[in-house]
Amino acid sequence: MTSLPTELPQSVQCIANIVSAYNICLRLEKSLQEDIDNGKDVGLDMICSRVLGYLILFAQGYEGLKIIVHQIHTCANDTPKLLAVGKLYFDDYIWAFRANRSRIRTPSTQSSRSSYDSSAKRIGTTLVEAPQSYADAKSNALIRDRYRCVVTGKYDWPTVSGNRELQEVFRSDPDAKMAFTQCAHIFTESSNLSIAPGTDKRSYAAAMWAAMDRFDHKILLPTELNGSGIHRLPNVMTMEADFHNFFDRFYVWFVPTKEKNKYKLESSSEFVLHQYPTHVTFTTSDPIKLPVPSPTYLAMHAACAKIAHLSGAAEYTNKFYRDMEDSTTLDADGASAHMLEHALIDLRAVGYEVVP
Repeated sequence: MTSLPTELPQSVQCIANIVSAYNICLRLEKSLQEDIDNGKDVGLDMICSRVLGYLILFAQGYEGLKIIVHQIHTCANDTPKLLAVGKLYFDDYIWAFRANRSRIRTPSTQSSRSSYDSSAKRIGTTLVEAPQSYADAKSNALIRDRYRCVVTGKYDWPTVSGNRELQEVFRSDPDAKMAFTQCAHIFTESSNLSIAPGTDKRSYAAAMWAAMDRFDHKILLPTELNGSGIHRLPNVMTMEADFHNFFDRFYVWFVPTKEKNKYKLESSSEFVLHQYPTHVTFTTSDPIKLPVPSPTYLAMHAACAKIAHLSGAAEYTNKFYRDMEDSTTLDADGASAHMLEHALIDLRAVGYEVVP
């Protein structure tokens, strides 16, 4: 968790309403720190206050920033309501983006059903035109990414083991390595809106996209990713399992450079990046049929990861999942209430109906 910077970026320092909203966040943070110094347990309040401040710093576009600033000003003189706004973004934006990401799919030990083909002329015979499932998305991502992890360049072991042509390609490269790869969704399947109206999961997904809209007022993501659109190529990448875990848990994110489709890897820990390249460039043999990962989707993931890391939300959510794995019962004194609350959020995310 990192304290809010004392000053805004120079580009917005002359915009009075933004400065005013940010100062409200600074005062709230200072007040909560005084409570902590006096021995008071503020629970999630400090995280929620910093989420609001970092939302101002990392909002995607001025329209989204205006919405956040307006919400802060509306609650300026009511601390409980202001903290409730911060918790809303924590639950519906950061937690929703993170929810279900600990359930990384186990890499398949079966070879991909797509045959290896280095020629763009035969893409149409192997590409799933309208992917409907995780398996379809993984197959398409493997084709576009040339059966390799987009970050490390390691070949997908199940595909290599089941295809003689690819084995020859692998043998011809003395530096080639293999790994079990997975299909990484930038926006996960839990954010899908193509579900029955009135269900808990429908409400959960709608709340998430409402928060996304407030964060970036011009996004079209619910339309693009609705239903089977969640498996479209701009939303998926081939990643080896370890890096996929780092990506999904907000330990690492992609930052665009001046060069098209080239990104710098950033992380909440220098140790994470030690084993990976500093830059990643997405390539494709056919930009129309095999589009690279979306810069917009990656920017949303990066912004959420930064806010989550700096505010302390990522540390909290990652600890929550560790505690969930280690816990079999709830504390009788109510100390596990936060775990129960967010466990229910996760259950809604994966489609369970939660009856009060």
